[in-house]
Amino acid sequence: MLLGFEAGAHRRVQTLGDAVFYMLASMMTSGEVGIAPQTLPGRMAIGFAMFSSKLLTALLCALAAALLIEHKVREDMGLRMHHFHHHVVIVGWNLKGPQIVHTLRSDARWAKVPVVVVAELDAKPSSDPLVCFNRSPYPLRGDAIERSALAEADTIVVLANYAEKTHADALTAVNCMVVRQNNPRATVIAELLDPGQRTYLEMAGANEIVGIGEVGGFLLAEATIGRQSAKELLAHVQRLRHEQEAHLQDPNRPAG
Repeated sequence: MLLGFEAGAHRRVQTLGDAVFYMLASMMTSGEVGIAPQTLPGRMAIGFAMFSSKLLTALLCALAAALLIEHKVREDMGLRMHHFHHHVVIVGWNLKGPQIVHTLRSDARWAKVPVVVVAELDAKPSSDPLVCFNRSPYPLRGDAIERSALAEADTIVVLANYAEKTHADALTAVNCMVVRQNNPRATVIAELLDPGQRTYLEMAGANEIVGIGEVGGFLLAEATIGRQSAKELLAHVQRLRHEQEAHLQDPNRPAG
């Protein structure tokens, strides 16, 4: 179009290539390397091209800003979709959560492993850049299972809900069942409040069960990174519990 308007009237616009070059130069800059059209239609064409280019640039910048803001808002609200593999998922969050994250980062094998916290919180509970947050009701359900890439996790820690006074272990068992149903191969570590409810967590699919107490957070963290000493201690505690139960059923049997 510019060629038709300016051909013969402007000495610098003689071919289609000249017209395309000066049109693009006017659109991509403020016109410094463009041309000064000699005809009124040519001036209108160049002016429209410059106006359109600036409007398009503004729209693209606004779109990019909107996408970045939406991404940040979704991440802060715990609604971001994650696509991790071989990561750690922490279901629930309490005082043991920070200790688990600290232990992971202190071990060279786990220092760079992503951690997804799935909990009923308002915001991400840790400043660790490798800790991501997914908001979810308690017990775990809905699309939070997919958003946390639960099926791809190698280790899943189910923490107890201290706010629940009477059914905390029952909710933990439900979470263990949901976790096991969606990921049969992961190592599931569960926190237990009432020792009498251990059997239910075992039936729900927990591989390691850590009772509450002063060393509970330490054992949870050590079990998460697969420390053999922690596994042996937990196995020893479980063996003692079985022996005590057997002794209660048969008082004549010596306790271990």
